[in-house]
Amino acid sequence: MAIVGLEKLFYSKITKDDADGLTFEKPKYLPGVKEIKIAPKSNTEKLYAENKVWEQATTLEDIEVTVNVADLTNEQSADLLGQTIATEGGTFASSDDIAPYIALLYVANKSNGKKRYGILYKGKMSLPDDSSKGQEGKVDYQTPEMKSTFQPLQNNGMWKYNVDEDDPNCPSDIETKFFENVIVPTKKVTTPTT
Repeated sequence: MAIVGLEKLFYSKITKDDADGLTFEKPKYLPGVKEIKIAPKSNTEKLYAENKVWEQATTLEDIEVTVNVADLTNEQSADLLGQTIATEGGTFASSDDIAPYIALLYVANKSNGKKRYGILYKGKMSLPDDSSKGQEGKVDYQTPEMKSTFQPLQNNGMWKYNVDEDDPNCPSDIETKFFENVIVPTKKVTTPTT
């Protein structure tokens, strides 16, 4: 079924991602999501022999993600971009800011009335463009658009997870549990029938 809407967006900071373990902070709500674009980039190398393609291998390079939200608070900007909260109010950006690795969790609406839940596991947000435009006889909303580069987790190589509400294996409590923690799925083992 086609996607017809986007409801919620959460983010979760990654505190550990190595061979010994994987830890995420509790997800935080990022209100006013308008759009999320996910564009994986891959490289395909071809081996030619006997005047034709003999073999090919494709590798994932990275995943470009763009998030558009209605607004970002100063606290959210500081949290997502590694900026500093100022004593005088607001935030300030400096040359040594380091954005944390985060996971993005979202829920989209399908054309059949069901929901698709998704997670992008590891990426860093880049500074959004900052522009303001005067009114020209009408309101022209200007919303922040953040670009980011996502990558596979070091712990298990995962970069994305999707589950549809109408999937037969989808947990019945997905709507209430999905944004409580970052789900790391496990491979379903099937037993061959004889």
